[in-house]
Amino acid sequence: MMSRPDCPGCGSTTLSAPFRLPRQPVVLNYRFRDAQAASRVPRHDVTLVQCRRCGLVFNATFDPSLIPYDENYENRQCFSAAFGTHLETLAKALTARNRLQHGRILEVGCGKGDFLRLLCGIASAQGEGYDTSYEPGPKAEPPGLSFHRRYVSATDVTRPFDTVICRHVVEHVPEIGVFLRDLHAIAVAAGDPVVVLETPRFEWIVEQLSLWDVFYEHCNYFPTASLAHLCRLAGFRVLRHRSVFGGQYQALELKLARTRRTPRAPGIPAKARLTSFAKLAQKHLDRLTQRFTKARNGRGWAVWGAGAKGVALVNLLRSKPACVVDSNPAKQGGMLPGTKIPIVAPEDPRLARLGLIVIANPNYAAEIRAVLDQRGFTGRTLTL
Repeated sequence: MMSRPDCPGCGSTTLSAPFRLPRQPVVLNYRFRDAQAASRVPRHDVTLVQCRRCGLVFNATFDPSLIPYDENYENRQCFSAAFGTHLETLAKALTARNRLQHGRILEVGCGKGDFLRLLCGIASAQGEGYDTSYEPGPKAEPPGLSFHRRYVSATDVTRPFDTVICRHVVEHVPEIGVFLRDLHAIAVAAGDPVVVLETPRFEWIVEQLSLWDVFYEHCNYFPTASLAHLCRLAGFRVLRHRSVFGGQYQALELKLARTRRTPRAPGIPAKARLTSFAKLAQKHLDRLTQRFTKARNGRGWAVWGAGAKGVALVNLLRSKPACVVDSNPAKQGGMLPGTKIPIVAPEDPRLARLGLIVIANPNYAAEIRAVLDQRGFTGRTLTL
């Protein structure tokens, strides 16, 4: 695929040199029951460049047609107690700050609907969610809550909403400048609600040298100043902007701007520069690989986490684990995308024979170790 010559956020053609990860699987959060199908996932290069004007980092060779966002797309994290606490804290804070009690909530990119159900339950609110990967559950949705298995546009919004939620969507959207302007149009149609964005924070990836946080499904990586700038370019004003979930994510609360001015482009601090990350990340991964080999003491090993981090990590490593552990029942019994490696439950007896379990996300380390201790695991754990 041809490399994109301009920034999808601000349109600038002043871009950094590329950082390329060759032949990465194009889907990481997809359910495969068959080892052959999982191992034959198409692979393409991730070619990261950074806009020197707005700071956005993006995959210049991204092809959105390669990723199927259908009912088999599975990226729920709500089976973790730590993540559940994050969602509940977010929902309660949004309800209190924005007076959502008995209000109306629209979610753009609601996934399977878990957060919208939680937020509407806490706020005693009505909710409407849109996502092509939505799956109806075995029970009917509560009164006042409805879902649509498609994308949403401003023409779908015919009544006011008190808030519009858009969590972990913007990193998947190639034409991010256009999308934010569409979100602005949705906010206009909804009567100027609070618009809530949540997405990964590029500074955290750079600080942790987390090469396994770079993968094909994410075409955009946002330094905090860059995301705020792009929202202002689209016609929003930023009410609140903070780091959440141990610094891994950033959350913004937006309203429509009172006047339309072209904001000044942000500077790019060293901790948010792609070049700094590119120089050190591969060396860090190589050192970690050596630590894995020593820590497992000649025995088998596993990665805990079949989400995007775990899938990306396993596909980057030359030496593969015996299995990958995940608490999401929808992933258990399946195969890790890009491999023939099984995804197993925390109760799987094979874990007792392992010498090492690598924890892909440090935010889950305490609860994972508690589960392993409860099951009498005698091997070592190593947290990335």
